Amino acid sequence: MMAMRMLLLAAWLVGTSLMPVHAQTDATPAREYRVLLVGNSLTYTNNLPALLRAVGASQGTPIATESFAAPGGTLIERWNDGHVAEALRSRGFDAVVLQEQGGNLAACMASVQQQRKAPCAASLRAYTEFAQLATVKGAKVLVFATWGPDERWQGKLARSARMIAESASATVFDAAGALQALHKAQPGINLFPDGNHPSTQASLMLALALYRDITGSAPVAKDLRVTAPLLPVNAAVSPASAMESQPGLAGDGKAVVVPASLVEPLVQALPGPGSSSEMDPAGRRR
Repeated sequence: MMAMRMLLLAAWLVGTSLMPVHAQTDATPAREYRVLLVGNSLTYTNNLPALLRAVGASQGTPIATESFAAPGGTLIERWNDGHVAEALRSRGFDAVVLQEQGGNLAACMASVQQQRKAPCAASLRAYTEFAQLATVKGAKVLVFATWGPDERWQGKLARSARMIAESASATVFDAAGALQALHKAQPGINLFPDGNHPSTQASLMLALALYRDITGSAPVAKDLRVTAPLLPVNAAVSPASAMESQPGLAGDGKAVVVPASLVEPLVQALPGPGSSSEMDPAGRRR
């Protein structure tokens, strides 16, 4: 299965061979960042956590991830099952990334009346509970701002993300803005092959932007060694345990290389830190 998933890169790496490599060690000590990611298929499609680890390794900045996700999952479901809360209570993290369903995120701050309705109230509770546990341990909390089907919906998403981040003492991770910047730099690119979920390039763009927002350092284009399978939308991901510990998701130690020449255009397209956009990044909501 590992080999099959890795072949998904072939559609992007046109004319470039996939190069198996062996693990290498870095003799220079470097700070390791521990990142907890919570979300649904927007997080696990193409294995965003694995791409984030690959970006960190390429920069000489080790990143360890622990990720809890499920198809169509919501933050309140992850709060209620208790696994993420237990991880926050028992382990230390430098950053916690919270990715909610786009429909919930967009609607929750539309009005006071909307906030009181069950789905929004539950979502806001989950953001608050997770953020409180994370900040007690000194972790930076990032509200993953997703993408919408049009400018109006995208505006709701962006405004809601900012308001939720402010109420939870968190920071917005402007995923939609990063993808819009990539689309602007490469207008012909297909960011969402199925209309909802990110392409491999889009997920890698998110990993580069996430690395920058977590570490505070802009990434430099270098070869990336991806050591875990690039998961499809319908991957058998269970929220009962961290993705990194599930058979078939963690990888077998082998790696493929994404050449720096293919990373460079993405790095060049990264928007400036703190910039945001309410424009539709040619995507669809989730």
